[in-house]
Amino acid sequence: MTINGAVEAVHSPAEATAVPTSRFLRYSTLGGAWGAWLFDAVDAAIFSFVILSVSHTFSASLSSVVSTAAWFLLATGIGGFLLGNLSDRVGRKTTLLISVLTYATGTLLCGFARDVPELGLCRFVVGIGVGGLWSAAVALVGEVWPASGRARAMALMQTGWSGGSLLAAIFAWTLLDPSDPGSWRRLFIVAAIPAYAVALVIFAFVKESPVWLANRHFLRANANRSGLLQIFQPGLLKTTLLALSVSILGMYGYWIIMTFTPAYLQSVLNVRIDQAPVFLVWTGVGATAGYLLFGVLAERIGRRRAFALFFGGIAVAIPLFACGARAIPLHDGKLAWTAANITMLGGLSALLGFFTGYFSGFGAWYAELFPTSLRSTAAGFCFNFGRVGAIAGIKLVPALAPVIGFTQTYCLASLTYICAAILVFALKETRGAELTSGN
Repeated sequence: MTINGAVEAVHSPAEATAVPTSRFLRYSTLGGAWGAWLFDAVDAAIFSFVILSVSHTFSASLSSVVSTAAWFLLATGIGGFLLGNLSDRVGRKTTLLISVLTYATGTLLCGFARDVPELGLCRFVVGIGVGGLWSAAVALVGEVWPASGRARAMALMQTGWSGGSLLAAIFAWTLLDPSDPGSWRRLFIVAAIPAYAVALVIFAFVKESPVWLANRHFLRANANRSGLLQIFQPGLLKTTLLALSVSILGMYGYWIIMTFTPAYLQSVLNVRIDQAPVFLVWTGVGATAGYLLFGVLAERIGRRRAFALFFGGIAVAIPLFACGARAIPLHDGKLAWTAANITMLGGLSALLGFFTGYFSGFGAWYAELFPTSLRSTAAGFCFNFGRVGAIAGIKLVPALAPVIGFTQTYCLASLTYICAAILVFALKETRGAELTSGN
């Protein structure tokens, strides 16, 4: 049977059978993946709050510190691809544990970095774990949940990211000290500790995917079909490249927002380093609502139309946020902390976060596009190398902002979202697809 035939088997009950799962298994798996994704987001997000502080501590330029974020994004692609393939070979749960321990250890070491290159190396380690975790978690949750509830389950898992971003903002709010530029070290150390506890929970309570277990005999007999390069074979190449392109366009704008919104607020409104996280809390709340609604919409109107709707929405929300922030009158050159100002900027932040809800759709859609023996490899590559494509965005901002202005550079992200909204219709609609043990 060819790899192309493998894709057809995913949707053909006559050639393969779905593996039934218990309610307890579904929810314990979802809970473990949610917790891992929560602290994955914490460890990914906290860097955006300390860019200026790190620059001050090491007397380094903003561009060199941003390069650290670029190394992180590159690592997510590598980790998603390599650990995703490991997940297809040795199991989803094992890879989940490896990923959590990797990003937790990398974050802990960030707190002891002695210079920017060393910090970049530590963030590279974090990125490997962050990328690998998504690959394994998506395959695990996707294979445990039936088609009728898969998008909603993935949406619930994705709320771990907004919850983690929210928790990162709370950590930054409480642990960063404006009078102590070195307080960013304490933030990294504290953020790492809960992740180790999550690893213990996964080890004790999360079970291996029954679909993967039922597929082991196929994997042993066809080891060559689960290689890293199989997703580039003729039967899958078009799907792989299209999914990767959608990810790149969706990630480009997101990581500009993720990386530079705190710095944008500090430079445009002169809010303090410990004040900027307040508005990221609003963003996290909006994102949680967006994730949940996206899951419902994806089940009702299909994957493609739900993505197009949210991509179009965020293309509008970005300039609304940027221009709305600039329209707020300043008091002595700073944002006046009045109820009206905080509500206005908070509402714009929540709207921006809401339309990032499209992230809850990648997991279900990519899991449905690829066969069991390559599911984690393919999903990990397409999603996480989308982050690698976003490096261009975060490198462009420091170079372009002095030329055309921070606001205009920030708003350029809308263009990629418009392109993404169009491109999604080139991918196959998979609503209702069953994930089976067949290849």
